[in-house]
Amino acid sequence: MLLSTALLLAALYEVSDRPRQVAVGVLLVVPTLLAAWTNFFSPSKGTWVVELVAMIVFLIYILLAILRRVLSAHRVTLTELLRAVNGYIMMGIAFGLLYILVEILIPGSYHYSYGDQSIGSLLYFSFVALSTAGFGDITAISPIARSVVMIEMVLGVMYMAVFIGLLVNAHYSTRYSPREDNDTRQPPMYQVKEAIRLPLLSSGGPLTLIAIAVILDLATSVIMVSFHFPVYMDTWGTSFAVMTGGFLIGACAGVLYNIVMATTVWNLSSIIWAVSSILVAAATWIFWKRGFLDVRKPLALIAAGTVTGVLNSVLIMMVTALFTLPPYEGTQVVFAFFASFIGNPGIASVAGIVVVEVIDKTLSLALAAVAVLFFHDLLQKNADTRETTD
Repeated sequence: MLLSTALLLAALYEVSDRPRQVAVGVLLVVPTLLAAWTNFFSPSKGTWVVELVAMIVFLIYILLAILRRVLSAHRVTLTELLRAVNGYIMMGIAFGLLYILVEILIPGSYHYSYGDQSIGSLLYFSFVALSTAGFGDITAISPIARSVVMIEMVLGVMYMAVFIGLLVNAHYSTRYSPREDNDTRQPPMYQVKEAIRLPLLSSGGPLTLIAIAVILDLATSVIMVSFHFPVYMDTWGTSFAVMTGGFLIGACAGVLYNIVMATTVWNLSSIIWAVSSILVAAATWIFWKRGFLDVRKPLALIAAGTVTGVLNSVLIMMVTALFTLPPYEGTQVVFAFFASFIGNPGIASVAGIVVVEVIDKTLSLALAAVAVLFFHDLLQKNADTRETTD
């Protein structure tokens, strides 16, 4: 599971220097990670299928972004060559996941002449088909599986013949300017902060922003509870409000969200969790002011989510010990997982809380950062439209 997560984050890092691409990538990788970790702690056929579909879509998007980047390069360097290799490997992995999905939906789609008859061996089969080696130890027998194999074989040949030819041709081409290759049109994040905050507060007011943040937190919380995801994801609206309106607005949104939940879904004693929203708002404000919450800096973003998650874990353990509040049912699968091999319930509880909080806060901050970037683009387009009309 950690290897799969590292693979997804490494793939996302490939487009981390272009905010729009990494923003879309984050929107695709968040549901993928949610499904993957849910299936890891509470495995089922449904979550396994959702995880595979989400991962395939994400890898295809990153693959297309890499190919576009290489073809639009002003000159061929070692970076472009490595990207071309990464694209080839990513294609093999994506088709391997597709073969696994076919086997889950249509059991018996492959015949194993010899070797292990495991789903993992289909990743090996994918690279055999991609390179058109055709060893014959695994054979596709269902019509859908054979169709996928034919598509991969054609793409494998075309990749080596056509794409590499275009790559060589790009070495001598001067049609693309360095400015286009570097994508210097993107504004620094400190400009994004000011461009969002001032128009939003002047047009809609703080109350509008608080209402938007509360609705985002409520909607996400309902989805998490309905599908029994082992994370909360109910603070990204609060973080979004902090990034666009400031600490006080974000903190007010988080507290109001907890009040609404305590009076409708939870019990009144759970209103104490408002202190968690205040902590998240403070951490978001600190990391935002220091430039950590930038989609072009995934490592800094992960570090911010990790620190926020650890701090919130300490707060949760203190509140739980003082007020004896019941834990969220969705996270019990995480506790059971750690208790199964740790043995000590206390240590398993601490490990489960920390893991859930780090994952939850990292995903929430990433989602909020993506929303901020998209909102900035929307404001910029509206401004350009008004200037054109005037």
